[in-house]
Amino acid sequence: MLTFDVAEYLRLHAACKLWRDCADNPRAGNGMDARFRPRDWITLYRCGDPSGRTLVNVATGARADVDFPELAINHQLGTTADGLLVLVHEGGNDVSLLNPLTGALIRFPPLTVDRADYPSSFPTGWLRVDPNAITGAGIDDWTSPCTLMLCLRPGAHPIVCAKPGDEKWVYGRVAKQGTASMVSLVQSPVTLGGRCYFTTVSGGIMALDLSPGARWPLMTFLLDEDPPANRKITSFLVRSQGRMLMVRYMFGANLVQGGGYDETEIFMWRGRPSRVEVFEVVIAGRRLVPQSGVGNDHAAFLVAAGPVMVSTNKFPKIAANSVYLNYYLQQLGHFRAYHFEDRTTTQPSSGRPVLVLATGRAGRLSDLRRGEQLSR
Repeated sequence: MLTFDVAEYLRLHAACKLWRDCADNPRAGNGMDARFRPRDWITLYRCGDPSGRTLVNVATGARADVDFPELAINHQLGTTADGLLVLVHEGGNDVSLLNPLTGALIRFPPLTVDRADYPSSFPTGWLRVDPNAITGAGIDDWTSPCTLMLCLRPGAHPIVCAKPGDEKWVYGRVAKQGTASMVSLVQSPVTLGGRCYFTTVSGGIMALDLSPGARWPLMTFLLDEDPPANRKITSFLVRSQGRMLMVRYMFGANLVQGGGYDETEIFMWRGRPSRVEVFEVVIAGRRLVPQSGVGNDHAAFLVAAGPVMVSTNKFPKIAANSVYLNYYLQQLGHFRAYHFEDRTTTQPSSGRPVLVLATGRAGRLSDLRRGEQLSR
C-alpha cells in the first residue's frame, strides 16, 4: 500500500483499529521513518489562510486540504526535502521539517555554522546562514538520525548539513582535488535508495559522503562531465517511478559544429541552436542511458529546488512527454515548454505562470486525524 500512496495507508490506519494494532504507526520515531514521506505530493497555498494548504498528488490526482498551526508561526521556504516541507521560524532561524500528511514535525538546529569554517581572520563564534540563500533541500538516510542538506546560492560553500539534535550546521566540502572552485552551485536534490543526489549546473552528479568521524560532509562525484565548450547548459535531476532521470537543456553555436549532435536533434529558439535531452541515471554503473523523453504519460516541471514529475493521465491539460522550464528561465527569454513527440516549443508565459491542477478525488486529512484520535 505504501508503494502506491502513503495517504491510503493513513486512511486505513485512521479507520480501522485492528489495522492500527498490527501496522506500524506513521507518527512513531519522531516522524523520521522514510516510508511515510509524501514524495508525490505538492503543496499549494490557500489565499487568506496562513496555516492552510491544499495538497495535490501529482501521480494519482488525489487532493486534500490540511491546516497546521505551525505554518502560521513558521515561514515555508517554498522547497521540500523528499516530500517534507522546509520551515524556518519567523522570529529567528530555527529550522524544521513538516510532514503535511502525518503532521510530524522534525526539528533541526538554528541556521548557524562555526566561524572556523571561514578564514582565520574572522573572530571566533558562530555565523548565521541567511534563509533567503536556500535554493533546495534533500535528505540522506545513511545517518541515524537522517541528515538534512540545504542547497545555497552561489558562494564559497554550495551546501550546509545538519541532523536533529546537532548544535549547529556544517558546510559541505568537495572531495575531488582541484574542483572545489568549479562547484559553486548545486541544485535539484533527489533522495533515492536512502542517498541524496544532486547535480551541478553543467551536469555533474554528486552525492553526500557522510562517513562517521569526518569533520565535514563530503560532496563526491558519481558522474563528472566537463562542460561542453562554447555552449550554455543547465541540468536537473528528477525522480520518476522509482528511478532517477537527468534532464539537460543546452544552447549555443557549437551544438552542430563540433558538438557531436545531428542537425535533426537540434531546434532553433530565437536564433539559437538548442537541445533538450533526457538520461536515466544508472547509479550502480555510474553511467547515463539516453531516453527518448520523460515518458508518454508524464511531464516534468524543471525547478532548481526540485523538479516535479506529473502524470498527464490524471492532469490531461498538461502536454505529455514534455518538459516545462521554470519562471526564471522563461524571464531570461527561453521557451515555456519543449515537447519531445514533435520537437516543438511553446512561447514563454507573459506573466508569472500559474499551474491549475484539476483533480478528481478530494478529502480532508485534518478530518482523518480527528477520526484517528477519536477511534483510539
